[in-house]
Amino acid sequence: MRAFKVLLACLPLSMATDTAALNVQLEALRAEVQAQKDLIQQQQAKMDSYSHSRRLQTYVSQADYDTKVAELKSADYGFVGALDSAWLCLCGALVMFMHAGFAMLETGSCRAKNASNVLMKNLVNVTVGTLGWWVFGWAACRQASALSPTNGLRHFQSPNSSTL
Repeated sequence: MRAFKVLLACLPLSMATDTAALNVQLEALRAEVQAQKDLIQQQQAKMDSYSHSRRLQTYVSQADYDTKVAELKSADYGFVGALDSAWLCLCGALVMFMHAGFAMLETGSCRAKNASNVLMKNLVNVTVGTLGWWVFGWAACRQASALSPTNGLRHFQSPNSSTL
């Protein structure tokens, strides 16, 4: 028990010498924390400057949105529209040549008695694909609001005809 009392009596003396060392360490840690806070603030300011200059989406009022939509609707897309149509025609022609080439490949890979059946299958494939594009693909290409057969048909109707 006496050793315990001696230990308790010596403890405050050792703590007094350690307190100065602990205060020095504490001040060093506070300085490090402050340096980290400053670094975080600098990085936050840098990120804020990036977020103002690089936005993927902007928020506009309904009036600004309506004005922009009216401008786009009234714009003349003569040359650009012609290029879009020419690109679609070129891609369509390439797809048709691809179907013809695949039909020749398939026909050459089968017996002569099955050649007409393979060619007919490829012709049906092209026909169904073309009709599917006309009904669904054209509406998707022209960004219709909903994909339905009537959307594709509406683009080919005259303004005076009735809707389906």
